[in-house]
Amino acid sequence: MKNSYITITDQFCGAGGSSQGVRNYANRIGGGVEVKMALNHWDLAIETHSTNFPETGHDCTDISACDPRRYPTTDGLITSPECTTHSPAGGNRHKSVKLQLDLYEKGKIDPATERSRATMWDVCRFAEYHQYNFIIVENVVEAKLRWALFDVWLKAMHTLGYKHKCCYLNSMHFWPTPQSRDRMYIVFWKAGNKAPDLNWMPLARCPCCGKDIRAIQHWKNSEKKYGKYRSQYVYVCPADGTVVEPYYYAAFNAIDWSDLGTKIGERSRPLKPNTMKRIKYGLEKYGEDPLIINTRHTSGLECRVKSSIELPIGTQCTDLSHGIATPIVIKGEHTSLNGYVKPVGGHFQTQTVRQSMSLVTPWIIEMNKTGECKHASHSASTITSGGVNHAILGSPLVVENKGQSKSKPTSKPFGALTTMINHGIVSDDALKSFLSYYNGSSQASGVNEAMGTVPTHDRVSVISYQKPKIEDCYYRMLKAHEVQRAMAFDDNYVIVGNSRQKVKQCGNAVTPPAMEWPVGQCVESLK
Repeated sequence: MKNSYITITDQFCGAGGSSQGVRNYANRIGGGVEVKMALNHWDLAIETHSTNFPETGHDCTDISACDPRRYPTTDGLITSPECTTHSPAGGNRHKSVKLQLDLYEKGKIDPATERSRATMWDVCRFAEYHQYNFIIVENVVEAKLRWALFDVWLKAMHTLGYKHKCCYLNSMHFWPTPQSRDRMYIVFWKAGNKAPDLNWMPLARCPCCGKDIRAIQHWKNSEKKYGKYRSQYVYVCPADGTVVEPYYYAAFNAIDWSDLGTKIGERSRPLKPNTMKRIKYGLEKYGEDPLIINTRHTSGLECRVKSSIELPIGTQCTDLSHGIATPIVIKGEHTSLNGYVKPVGGHFQTQTVRQSMSLVTPWIIEMNKTGECKHASHSASTITSGGVNHAILGSPLVVENKGQSKSKPTSKPFGALTTMINHGIVSDDALKSFLSYYNGSSQASGVNEAMGTVPTHDRVSVISYQKPKIEDCYYRMLKAHEVQRAMAFDDNYVIVGNSRQKVKQCGNAVTPPAMEWPVGQCVESLK
């Protein structure tokens, strides 16, 4: 570690997503920024982090019980206080702590929720002693919406001499993350220091201007500037206010198409009725919706899947460079009928800590609760930590097996990934697939969309088809290395443990490209 370097402490480092974001930024500018210290309570996460960051100091400790004076002071702090009890993946729907702390109530205090809140205060404890120049706190949006002490927590940081800005961002807009993962990044800087430029302007195509532009964030309710992409805010062209869709990587980019899975009609153990209904939903919604892919480029902006048959095709050259695909993804974390289904050309749902997504060639189905389906051309939903929640079918789709999941075609980003495999894949052809998410209502997304947020357990499946009957579709759950790609970790990034443990670490992680941007903005402000 060079004395001239800007140094950073990674508190709650997990598998190292935030640290990888720092490293990516340092590599981009030619060095000069390093993670000096990393802390976490889980020994397996520390093993993963130390394997990939051997020059960083590590401590496996209960952060809420440790003394900040034990650790070296650094220029910055990046931290991700435990968030699953705030998020939908954690199943905690509390809107305030009042009912839990009311001495006249007979209900018991939720230890997991109280523990989660305690970790937020660790940010204040460390900041009070080390007086960092900047601090970046990553958490779910629900931390602001559901934690009654959020504003009090902010005031505590102000008392310590910090100013702040809350940035609400979706990982699918930070390449190459093929996953829709809404997160809040609270950036603090010392009063008197230069404020970092925190206005994120993603690249998008404006149909009115007829060119690529840097889009600006626009809130639907100007009095409530917080929330999630599409629900509470969109991106617009700064010239004329046209609502635009920023470019994104698709779930298609994360799926290993060498493994299509097993034909549904030949499975030794039949799929559950709700999973079959999600697959049917995805086939009906995305089975005839092809995806156009430009095969000329293997990297860079041109390789991103960004069009369908409803949109103009890219410039046609003198050779065959465009292909047509029809896949989807299913999320299987939810128990009701319509799993999240998406086309494989879209992003994945948010990754949780379980395997919940499966692949059905053609779309994505979510297998938790209501289980919706999505076209593969959309992003996959959030991936959680409870198990396999997404699956993929025939013309591939992704199915998520948790929560209110929907199936998606694989042309869109995955939903947010949790700590379990919740996405499964059903497929008989890599170019005809979608992802399905096992989270709640039907969710599916295409392989040309960003995968949904990755959970911490199996909740995404892959589905592929050839104008199929359901029994002719191929189906399998997403694998750990695909979940790793959905989180935008490089293939050579080492995550230790068995498949379930790897998925859990991925679902708990921060997507590196999303952390790289605020880190870079803070470092630039110190120059």
